[in-house]
Formats: sequence, structure tokens, C-alpha cells
Amino acid sequence: MQQESKKIDFKSTVVDKKACSITLDIEVSPETAQNEVNAAFESLQRQARLDGFRQGKAPINMVKEKFSHEAKDKVVENIIKGTVFDALSKEKFLPMEFPAIENVEFEIGQALKYRFTAECHPSFDIKDYKGIPIKKEIFKVTDASLNQSLDALRERNAKLVPSEKGIVGGGSFVCVDYEAFDKDIALPDVTAKNHMLDLGSENTVKGFKEALKGAKTGDEKDAKIEYPADYPNKALAGKTITFKTKVLEIKEKELPALNDDFAKDMGTENLEDLKSKVKEAVESEEKRRQDMEVEKQVVEYLVDKNKFDVPRSLVAHQREKLIERMKEYMQKQGAPKDYIEKQAELGREKFKEEAEKNVRLSYILNTIYSNEKLEVTDHDLEEEKNKMKASNSGRDEAVEKYFAEHKANISLSLKETKLFKFLLDNANIKEEVKDMPLKDK
Repeated sequence: MQQESKKIDFKSTVVDKKACSITLDIEVSPETAQNEVNAAFESLQRQARLDGFRQGKAPINMVKEKFSHEAKDKVVENIIKGTVFDALSKEKFLPMEFPAIENVEFEIGQALKYRFTAECHPSFDIKDYKGIPIKKEIFKVTDASLNQSLDALRERNAKLVPSEKGIVGGGSFVCVDYEAFDKDIALPDVTAKNHMLDLGSENTVKGFKEALKGAKTGDEKDAKIEYPADYPNKALAGKTITFKTKVLEIKEKELPALNDDFAKDMGTENLEDLKSKVKEAVESEEKRRQDMEVEKQVVEYLVDKNKFDVPRSLVAHQREKLIERMKEYMQKQGAPKDYIEKQAELGREKFKEEAEKNVRLSYILNTIYSNEKLEVTDHDLEEEKNKMKASNSGRDEAVEKYFAEHKANISLSLKETKLFKFLLDNANIKEEVKDMPLKDK
């Protein structure tokens, strides 16, 4: 028969109480703490192995002398475990996890005091999730927008050929050698040979564009570039650098003709087939944009209409996830480590609002899902698996393995899909059909 755990007498004082958190001070009297000390020493005595004595036979005085630190730690642990949830129960506060303990004060023979902060899930009434007003813009593909997409395809498949004019223009590709100088001091780490500059690109530094415009092959030009103080490369940050540049070669883009030969090179039967495929791709991308925009409107509306406090620990955890995602992205872009860390530190304040919004949204969506008794069934999962098999012909075994390993994530994705379908089925959607806007050249 399991022995009932004994109650520990204590005094508790509410230090602070918010919608999702409570901070309590706990005090256990010297007499009660001493009872726990005695029990701890008795337990240690039964386990102790001291020279000259069999296990459990060492004198209690020797045990107290040798194991006072262990006894103290055990008393603190036992008293905290024995009082923290009783104290929360007294305040009718249901914690979502074990509280954070701080300010523990205890010496053998004295009272034990500590403070803890516990968090709970928010209590709120979800509202305004049916009849969400949504404005859905549907952009139809026009001849002009289709031609622009075809031109973009030709741009991506253009060849670089020697310039007939032999003069650098605004859209030229210029192959250069350059050396960098900070005043009269050479910067050997900032040099390049046979470096290709795309003067038509927005990413190319303006100083190079201005210096090289109108140049000819063999010309030597100086480009002065001012770098901001927070520029990632410390050798350049906050300085005006002179780049001594020599033009080696000037090239221009040569676009392929828009004909059947080009269409075949793109893997289609003819020009009409290419146009049809490009139109399908544009429409597919447009539907994806529409879905993202509609989902954004749903999210913004729900978050705006349902305001409530959320646990700080969950916000902090979400913020760290956002920061880590940013750091991973910057690492892939090749940013220096110290620059990444600086941006991460700035991000702790920058991402706070977004993190809080994400946590609140999670509560909102889960509550709607529960209220409407939505669920992902075995049939849903089987249907998703069959779709995956259909799009991966001949790889049934690999699909089965993937499904088994990622079932939880797949279920989560299906849950989100089902939830947003419900919200959109019950939304007030106004559609407006427009011509696809043309992109700025």
C-alpha cells in the first residue's frame, strides 16, 4: 500500500499576481525545517558507508559531520516539492509547468525561505472568428503581363557577348581588376582580379556605376565609396575607400529570340506551348500569393479581436526561435560572426512583439480547433499518404518510411489546413478581379 505523503506546514505571501503568472514567498518555520533535517540525516545514515562501520551502522554524529551539505540540499529539495503545489492550490492557480525557484535562504537550525514564480495558460473567451471580413484581390493574367513574364524568362537565359560599342553603359557587364586604398594605405585583403560587375543590378555599389560609366577597355578609373559605420567588414566600416579600377572587358546581354527554337530549349514543344506553361506558372504563383494574403488577413483580424496576456516564458522561447532562424539565414549569406551576434542582440527587442503575437495566435487557433471539434482522422492521414504516393510514383516504400518518421508534423500540417479551411468557409469574402499589375522595369 502506497504511503500518503505528509503535509508540510508553511506560510505563503503573494508578491505579485498577473493574468498568467503569480509570484509567492514561502516560509517554513525552524521547527518544521528541523523535522525535515532529522529525517534527512536518518535517511543518509541508512545509506552511509563510513570506514569501520557497516552500511547503516555509522553513528548519527559522524553522519551529521560528514553529510551536512547533502542533508541541507535534501531538505531544501523536499520542502520545495512539498510546499510549492500546495501554495499554488491555496491560490487556486494551475501552473503549466514546475515554477521557477529563486532566493532560497536556509541554514540548519533556521527557517527556510524561498520565492517562486509560476505561469499558467491564459483564460479567455474566443470571439469574432466567424464572418471574418476578407478582401480577396484576384489578378488575372493579361497579354501584357504574360509578355513581361516571357521577357523575364529570356533575361534569365541571356548570353553575355562582347560589347559592339565598346563603351560602358548603364546595363553593361564590366570585367575589372581593382585595388583598394584607405587614403594612401593599400588594403591587400580588398583586391580583385577579373571581377565581373553588373552595372544594371541594384546590388552593385553606386560608386562603381558612376566611376565606370562611359569607360572603354583599358581605361583606369577611381571609384570612391563611403561605407556606413555598421558595415559588416570592419576593414571598410565607417571609411571612404578608393578603388583603383582597370577595365579589362565590356560585355552586354544578348537575349534569345522569342520563337519555337527558344521554346524547345526551355523543354516545351513550341512557342504556344511555352506561353501556356508560363501562364500556368504565373497563375499558380498568383494563387499562392492570394492564399498567403488571405491567411494574413485572417491572422491579423483574429489577433486584433482577441487580446489577452500570454505566458512570458513562452514569448521568450518563441523570440529565441525567431532569433536563431535569423542567425541561420545570415550565416548562409556569409555574414561575419560578430555582425550576426550584434544583430541577434538587437533582435531580442525587435522580435518581442512578433513573438508575443505568435504565442497568442497559437492559443487562438487551438481554441477554435477545439471549440469546433475539428480533428485529423486516420482517413485524412491515409488520404494524404496516397496523394504523396501518387506524386512519387514507384517510391511507395520511401513514402511509407517518410510518413512513419514525420507523422506528427504531417498531422500538424493537416490540422492547420483543416482549421483555415473552416475559417475561410465561414468568412465574409469579397472578391475583386483585376488585371495583373506590370512590374517596374
